[in-house]
Formats: sequence, structure tokens, C-alpha cells
Amino acid sequence: MQPEDIVRSGPNQYICKEGIAKELPSFLEEFDRPVIITGVQSFAAFTNHAKLPADWKVVQHKGYSSLAGIRHAAERAGSADIIIGIGGGTVLDTAKAVADLLNIEVMTIPTIPGTCAASTPLSVIYDDEGNFSGVQYHKRSSFLTLVDPLLLLSSPIGYVKSGIGDTLAKWYEAEAIIRNTADSLSIMVQAGLRQSVYIRDILLEESLKAVESIEKGQSSSSLTNVLEAVIALAGTVGGYAGRYGRMAGAHAIHNGLTFIEETHQVLHGQKVAYGILVQLALEGRTDEIQELLPFYQALGFPVTLSDLGIVEHVERAKQTIAAHACRPDESLCLMGSFREADVIAAIASLE
Repeated sequence: MQPEDIVRSGPNQYICKEGIAKELPSFLEEFDRPVIITGVQSFAAFTNHAKLPADWKVVQHKGYSSLAGIRHAAERAGSADIIIGIGGGTVLDTAKAVADLLNIEVMTIPTIPGTCAASTPLSVIYDDEGNFSGVQYHKRSSFLTLVDPLLLLSSPIGYVKSGIGDTLAKWYEAEAIIRNTADSLSIMVQAGLRQSVYIRDILLEESLKAVESIEKGQSSSSLTNVLEAVIALAGTVGGYAGRYGRMAGAHAIHNGLTFIEETHQVLHGQKVAYGILVQLALEGRTDEIQELLPFYQALGFPVTLSDLGIVEHVERAKQTIAAHACRPDESLCLMGSFREADVIAAIASLE
């Protein structure tokens, strides 16, 4: 049985509570050698919010969640008996992969609501240049995931919006995969699809208020709802539905975009948000594109290639995106059969 066919509903333990990050040491009394894997900015954000025991080893990871980076971090972790990932998606994916490599537990603490990486038992792997390489599934789910809305109040607004864009794709991708399959769907797959509807509605209704909360530095119920939708609920879509609830057209377009250097500075969720529009254009669902445009404009999501920084060699860029998205091992094929010319035409229609 393949990993994506096994129901993995989420972290073994999950807590969302204001100030919970300050209680971190109390959750680790059964461990002797905790090692933190974190980034530079994410560690600064965390230590500004909560104190850590002075004797805990800290490994600061820079760059992408690449196989070389994971091996290097594992070597530095030494004889750790639990890895604590503190950071954004790249750091958390690295931390989970290190724990899997060392065959030990992992704890996740997101410092930005950019992806559902804190609650999923997998890592998205890139090469050292930032090009998408694949997905690595892990033996364990997170031992504990802590979501602290007060810590996340310090998140850069761009990462908050990126998380919203990435999570919005859950509905569009799961719905497209399920609509285009002839398989008899289990109740867990249907639960994943219904969860994606719930997530979509939360984001469309409360994202603007959540962004306003971040801008004002004030907590709110809308902010907490959006944080949990992005970090925790999003992971349950694929966790319940497996291959029917994971990546499809939007992420295939994202993955193609990673091969264009100009987009390496564009956040993951922004590229995925653009991918949603390309996916809808591929299926001729122009009414839904029009419905989304005001939401996209309010959050500054990209709707054209120039919004992604692609202003030169545009035709070559379209070819690059399409060539990757249409590979037989890419997720676009889960929602139907499309040619490179179809993807290029969809992109052109958005332009």
C-alpha cells in the first residue's frame, strides 16, 4: 500500500492556545536530548516570545528542504531523542525529515502560518537551487504540534497571505480530483472533501479580518480561525482523503513555476494561488475565476505572470511551466488528461 492511501488524520497531539509556546519545556519531560531545528528569523521571533532552556541544542537551518540540507542537519542533531521544529514550512519540513531519518519523534511549532507543514507527516523536497524535487512521506506524525496565536501575530503579512493562498487550493484541487475519478469513494475521502469546503468558506469569509488583525497586532477570533484552517485543518484534507485530497492542478503549476528563477522570491502560497486560476482556466470555469478576482485583488494575489516577476522571456516561461505540469508523474494528471498546449492556452487566457 502506498503512503498516500493510508489515512493520517493529523498530529498525535495538537494544542492551539494563546501563550502555549511559553510552556514548551513542560511537554518534553520524558525526553533527555531535545534538539531544535530552526531558521534565523524564525528563531529570533520565537525567542522574543518565549524562553528556552540554555542547555538545549539549536541547529539553525538555511536554504531549502533539500536532501543535502536534511542530511547535514541530521548530522548536527547528533544523538537527539526528539527534534523540535520551530519555523516556517521549509524549516518544519526539514525538521520532520531529520526526525524520520534519525527514527525519532518530532514536535512542530510554526512561527508563520504559511503552510500546513506543522500538521502533516510529510516533507516537500527541493533541490539546493529551490526547484521542486518531490514529496517524502514519514513514518510518524508529529508527537505534538503547538499553535500559539500570540507568537503568530509577529508573522510578516506576506507569509500570512501566502498561507491563505496555499490553503484555498485545498477545495479546488480535492474537488477536481474527486470529480474526475470513477472510483468508488470511501467515507474518509468524502470527509476530506467536506473538510475542504469548510476550509474554503472560513478563508473566503474571514481572511480579510485576519489580515487586519495581523496589521494591527491584535488577536481576534477571525485570526485564530484562519490560523487553524491554514495550519491544522488543511492537513486533514489530504490526511483523510489521501491521494484524492492532495495536490492537483494548482500545485502542478506551482511546481513548474519553481523552475523559473524570477519566481524563487515569490512565496509558495502566492504561486499556488496563481495555480488555482490556471487550473480553473484549464477546465473552462471562467465564472469561478471572476468570482475569485475581488478576493485576489484584496489580498494582492498574482493573476498574471508579470505579478510573479516574469516580464521577460514570457513564452519560454509558459513552455517551462507547461512542460513540468504535464509530466506523467505530476499531480495535474490526477484531474484529467491535459497537453502542454492546453496549459499554455490557459495561462494565455489569464494574461
